Amino acid sequence: MTASLIGIAILFPFAAGFVCLTLKNHKARAGVVFLSAIVLIATSILFFSQGTFPLGYTPSHEWDMAIFVLDYLLMAYFLYLGLNDFFRNGIKIRNVSTIGLVLVQAISLALFEFSWAPELPITVEPALFIDHLSLIMCLIICIIGSLICIYGIKYMQDHEKHLGLEKTKQNWFFFYMVMFLGAMNGIVFANNILWLYFFWEVTTLCCYALIRHDETPEAIESGFRALWMNLIGGVGFVVAIILAFNSYGTLSLITLISNPTPFLLLPLAFLFLAALTKSAQVPFQGWLLGAMVAPVPVSALLHSSTMVKAGVYLAVRIAPAFWGTSLSAMIAVFGGFTFMAAAILAISQSEAKRVLAYSTISNLGLIILCAGINTPLAITAAIMLIIFHAISKGLLFLCVGNIEHNIWSKNIEDMQGLVRRLPLITGITIAGMISMLLAPFGVLISKWAAIEAAGASASLLSPLILLFLVIGSAATTVFWVKWIGRFLSEVPSTEGLKMEPFSPLYHTPVMLLIGGAVVLSILIAPVYNWLVSPAVGTFYLTTVSTQSWFFRSAIGCFVAWPLFIVLAAALVVPSLFVKTKPERIRAAYMCGENVEYDTPQFRSVADDKFELQLGGVYLEEDLGEKKLDKWFKVIALIILLVLFVVVLV
Repeated sequence: MTASLIGIAILFPFAAGFVCLTLKNHKARAGVVFLSAIVLIATSILFFSQGTFPLGYTPSHEWDMAIFVLDYLLMAYFLYLGLNDFFRNGIKIRNVSTIGLVLVQAISLALFEFSWAPELPITVEPALFIDHLSLIMCLIICIIGSLICIYGIKYMQDHEKHLGLEKTKQNWFFFYMVMFLGAMNGIVFANNILWLYFFWEVTTLCCYALIRHDETPEAIESGFRALWMNLIGGVGFVVAIILAFNSYGTLSLITLISNPTPFLLLPLAFLFLAALTKSAQVPFQGWLLGAMVAPVPVSALLHSSTMVKAGVYLAVRIAPAFWGTSLSAMIAVFGGFTFMAAAILAISQSEAKRVLAYSTISNLGLIILCAGINTPLAITAAIMLIIFHAISKGLLFLCVGNIEHNIWSKNIEDMQGLVRRLPLITGITIAGMISMLLAPFGVLISKWAAIEAAGASASLLSPLILLFLVIGSAATTVFWVKWIGRFLSEVPSTEGLKMEPFSPLYHTPVMLLIGGAVVLSILIAPVYNWLVSPAVGTFYLTTVSTQSWFFRSAIGCFVAWPLFIVLAAALVVPSLFVKTKPERIRAAYMCGENVEYDTPQFRSVADDKFELQLGGVYLEEDLGEKKLDKWFKVIALIILLVLFVVVLV
């Protein structure tokens, strides 16, 4: 049963992706995407029902040879991409970086495997390892990732219609989207680090292809940026493989984690480099911001359930091996700084997807901070943040995609008063933002646990980490509340509320995700007991104390469901007693002669018509990218350099 489920979770998406590539008929391709979603969701639930973990499995050794060959084919393709761009466009940072980084990986790996390793291919027992952390990631990948793929069916139709494409490219789009899910399952199941490295690079390939999907100059540039920045992490991975095998004679990830020694810190530091590039931490955030040119389902998949989650998964996975070390403390500082810096930069953004991108980078920094603090409470907070952030952020990207296809804009200023024009999707979007911001939703409760873990840490760097947390949390509140204010700010109008048409493929996934955010927040204690506590207990001697419905910690007791009852009453009760009659609403008074149009206008100088506009404040001169971005990158590079110096010393 275990072997079959593993095979379906990893191989079925690859097969389904190739089927999508061959199908020209839209309905047939949509059917394959639906079937893939159902199979993957069912597979993840069946994994959960297994009950007994950890589970190990090693397929026939022919798979080791297959991975070995595919590694070099993948690097050859990356090299081709760099060389092809070089011959077409001349010397550019993007192609020189790609070529150089691929050659470093290929030559280093070839020297290791053909000269230094005693056998070829290198085998590990078990090759695949599934524990509760793997299970949590599999549920996120298969359920949320599948919903995003279903949403993409209609979105890509509308997207291509808007672009005026005569020939569809949806077969390539869904080839990479569905295959992406299989590669991610490979990452979270792999125990053989060479297998992990292969699946890691497959996600890099999918990311590159999906970002440049529209083939605009900006999309091509952004795709290459994602490629070469993630290849930096690939180099880190190869170095870690060589150092780990030469020191310990094994490439079993679980064996290395279970037997930590001071000599393991350097390969762990290089694995951490791979993790932070994949999770777009400062100073490598540029590739994820550039990814915003891609279609919305790509952004949702990268930000919630797949690409960036691979980075924080690896950081949490290897955390037990550097517990109590200087590396652990520096990782906490690095994550805390990214959490703060990205939240501050988000305030100055007026494009919706860039706000969501910075929010993702910030929250991933918080997860890495928790991995660095490295106590049972901190790891608990990290895993719960992975779960709840995946749901809420996937939801918000899909909501923004729906809004974009209604108003054909991603600018927050154009969303002013959208609660009246698109009340259903706007209400879900606001609820999604609240799920990222306020109690009793799981993201805030997880963040509370992270702050408590930082406060209880004995590290000398705890005051600095707490400062990052306080400033970052304040900045987070600013950019979410500012955006919510745009939705709710409107010029008074006598026009009644009109519900927009319901689109099953657009609205069903977002309604399922907001339902999941609410239900899992209500069930946060059972979720902890069933999933998170066993994941923490695998490598840590103690876990956080809970009861059936109570999540307890040293300074507080979280009981979510009564707060949801109060929240529901606060939303419902006013509507029962407060009624606004249309005749009581008066249009806004403006200087000059008011003119009644679809949007409020008035006549002023030279009898010209002026539209009444309400604008937000974004503080670009004070907190904008032009002013702060380069300084944040310099500071992050210094922290990263200190991290490696501390490990070497």
